[in-house]
Amino acid sequence: MGQRRVGIINGNRIKFNNPLTILTSKIPYLYISQTTEIMNNPLDSTGVTDTRDLIEYKEYLESEILEAYIEWAENHNDFKDEGDIDLQIPDTFEEIEFLAEEAFTMTCEDITSEYDAIEDFCNELEGYGDFEHGETLIAEDYFEEYAEELTKDCGYIRDNLPSYIENNIDWEGVADDLKLDYTEAYFEGIAYLMRV
Repeated sequence: MGQRRVGIINGNRIKFNNPLTILTSKIPYLYISQTTEIMNNPLDSTGVTDTRDLIEYKEYLESEILEAYIEWAENHNDFKDEGDIDLQIPDTFEEIEFLAEEAFTMTCEDITSEYDAIEDFCNELEGYGDFEHGETLIAEDYFEEYAEELTKDCGYIRDNLPSYIENNIDWEGVADDLKLDYTEAYFEGIAYLMRV
């Protein structure tokens, strides 16, 4: 976790350490951290992605949501109305009580919707190949180029073919035949292929 800072907003003592904007029923808070590590979605719509990177990104989103939820729950407990119950502070992502709580999800809508999409995509692919230990996801738009590289890397075709031969290879047909051994899944409207 990042270094905690304390500030004052509207006369209330506020803890700063989360890069997300958190809202409670009392006042809005903006958490800022100079030590927060940012990880981008590893899915490459123009190339290949290792499924281990996708799993790592899903876990990163879980930790970001957990951190945001802890801050939100702590602030809820500190500033709740009299008679409201305290929220439990979770140790793990799975222990979050009110992930669907509107006041929480409203503050983290981008990250929770990204997490939901990544989780659905991972769940769709988990039954194929060796997803957890690393499979290659190939964007469909890149698959023809991938088929050419794979064919050359496996030694089926020499790298230094004369241009009059290389320029006449039907790489689209090779890619179409190769797709028979792959499953297709979609993320945000982009097709990705993974060997089954």
